Amino acid sequence: MENQLIMLQNITLAVRAKNILEKSGILGYVQKTPSLGKKAACGYSVYVPENADKAEQILRSRGFVILGRTGKYNL
Repeated sequence: MENQLIMLQNITLAVRAKNILEKSGILGYVQKTPSLGKKAACGYSVYVPENADKAEQILRSRGFVILGRTGKYNL
C-alpha cells in the first residue's frame, strides 16, 4: 500500500503544500499528524489519496522538508 500521508513540520507548511499540489492537479487534505506508536506527533500532514509519490516529488522539488510518510490517516 502506498503511504498516503505526507508529514510536515507545521500547519503553515501543510497548507502551502496542499495548495501547490492542487495547482499541480493532485488532491490533498490537511490534517494533524496522528500519533504513530510511542512517538507523539506534533506536526501536520497532507493526506493524498492518489499519486502520493508524485506529490512528494513535487514538494521536495519546491524545497519542502518531508518528515516522513505513512499509510495511517484519520480524516
